[in-house]
Amino acid sequence: MAGIGHNMPPLADRLAIDHKALLDKVQSLADRANAAKAVADEKGLNGDDDILPLIEIGKDASKLVKEIGDTRLATTKPLRDDIETINGFFNVAGTRADRIKGAFAEKVGEYDREKRAREARDAAERARIAQEEAAAKLEEAQNAEHSVLGDVVMNEAAVLEEAAQKAAREAVKAGTSPTRTEAGTVSTSGRWTAEVIDSDKIPLEQLRPFIKLADFEKFCRAYAQANQDRKPLPGVRIFRDSKTSFR
Repeated sequence: MAGIGHNMPPLADRLAIDHKALLDKVQSLADRANAAKAVADEKGLNGDDDILPLIEIGKDASKLVKEIGDTRLATTKPLRDDIETINGFFNVAGTRADRIKGAFAEKVGEYDREKRAREARDAAERARIAQEEAAAKLEEAQNAEHSVLGDVVMNEAAVLEEAAQKAAREAVKAGTSPTRTEAGTVSTSGRWTAEVIDSDKIPLEQLRPFIKLADFEKFCRAYAQANQDRKPLPGVRIFRDSKTSFR
């Protein structure tokens, strides 16, 4: 069953109906602008009198732009108020749930970090012991007086050395696997980051490959605003971006 208002025209059509007077003003301004442009293109701009119609149209356009903006804000205000209320409602609930998640993540994370560290220490100790046993067996083989006995001990040393290498590989991976429980899996993730301690000591040349062109342009615009065109900057064109206004 269709809901109430399902047969209403699309929003764009309703806006066109509700704000027909405003659209008529825009069309009237466009007609004046086209006519003035045609005259200017045909006769050229040869004196101040020739630009008077253009200035008047420009001033009227500025007023109309403001009227359109004010109308848009007035039209969208109820919607913006509703959105603000909706966001506030869900933000309160979301913030509460997020605090609970954060508190328990910290608690479980502390346990998980300690568990991983313990696993890593235990694995490292097993690797150390295995390496010592392999080294001792190799020394025994080298000191064996009987060749057959030496071969047997050497084989034992090879087995222990393989076990030691395996223990070393396990030690490297120890403490990196997720903790799996009946309630769920606990995993640790992170990324390398940095904070500035002393900006004067940062070697900017080392950062050049990681600075995007948009960042360079932002710094160059700040430089241009501070120095204008009095102090050139290699690789940069500094110019005044002029705009004409009507009043």
